[in-house]
Amino acid sequence: MKVNILTTNNFISYYFFYPLLVNKRRLRDLSIDIKYYDRLKENIYDCDVILLDSKYFMSLWQDRGHVLSILERIRRECEKVIWLDSTASTGTTHFQVLPYVDKYWKKQLLKDLKLYENNYYGARIYTDFYKNCFNLDEEEVARVEPIKSEYAGKLSVSWNLGLGPYSANRRFSNFMRLLPWTVKEKFGFRNRIKMKSLTGSRKNLVCFRGSSSYTNTALSFQRIKMIEMLKDRGIDTEPVGYRKYAKELNNSQIAISPFGAGEICFRDYEIIILGTLLLKPSMDHLVTWPDIYVEGETYAAMKWDLSDFNERIDYFMRNQRIIREITLNAQEKYRYYFTPQGQEEFCSRFNELIKY
Repeated sequence: MKVNILTTNNFISYYFFYPLLVNKRRLRDLSIDIKYYDRLKENIYDCDVILLDSKYFMSLWQDRGHVLSILERIRRECEKVIWLDSTASTGTTHFQVLPYVDKYWKKQLLKDLKLYENNYYGARIYTDFYKNCFNLDEEEVARVEPIKSEYAGKLSVSWNLGLGPYSANRRFSNFMRLLPWTVKEKFGFRNRIKMKSLTGSRKNLVCFRGSSSYTNTALSFQRIKMIEMLKDRGIDTEPVGYRKYAKELNNSQIAISPFGAGEICFRDYEIIILGTLLLKPSMDHLVTWPDIYVEGETYAAMKWDLSDFNERIDYFMRNQRIIREITLNAQEKYRYYFTPQGQEEFCSRFNELIKY
């Protein structure tokens, strides 16, 4: 089966497609041959399946008609068309493409797909929550089209950014992602992960480093409130360089990972790798894969309204054994996906997704 992928050198795209680069031999054993394109060329249509990375179209949506005309051409020329929604949240969607594609993959989906028939303030279920729960002022926010019920069957969870090159040097990863895909696909990639041991004392109680600067208050609200409460505890939250951040994370017992543009972010995996307890707002509303978000088993959840924020921190500080258990469970579960068995599972999943 010939699979062509239209993508970009965006950092998200590189992390997302990294497991395909790693497993190209395994995929070939399943008779799946993948070729990458960073622009539309005539031979891109010569395939059994074409996968369209939404990042490629990101700058083109100013002319919606032009994008839809591109999709009409692809629909005519290709046997099977799959849209990869690589946006950050469950809610930032491109359902306007559904008439032109056979399947619509997303890194994370709302558990209840009927919720996509609703309009949410800020295009996200959690920004809508903060707007209504805290009576925030109306602002200019992102909007998306609700799904038409007849298209819901096209939605599928793909895989998330957890399978990216987290053990690689960040500068090297950035260099690699800037290379043309025709060059990248010639390299031999490896998907290895090295977890930090939980042995030894960790001096920091809890840490968070990050910005609260977003385009509107509803999107910033969760972070603003968390930062305020952390500052009340005497915790510095100002952004720092990556090395200092990683060192601090490795010396902390609990790490906060709030929502931002989306619910899932690189920080979640960095926290687990460095042997720190992942504490974030409840993820019970979504499905993703790999799923490292099992409350009380691989991460610790707090309420969206943050009413239990300090209570949760204090609870875990009184229960060091539970911190260790959850952190070890998270590392064990996450590590599996980098084993030969885990990579075989990924390839089997990709094979099923591409054929479905």
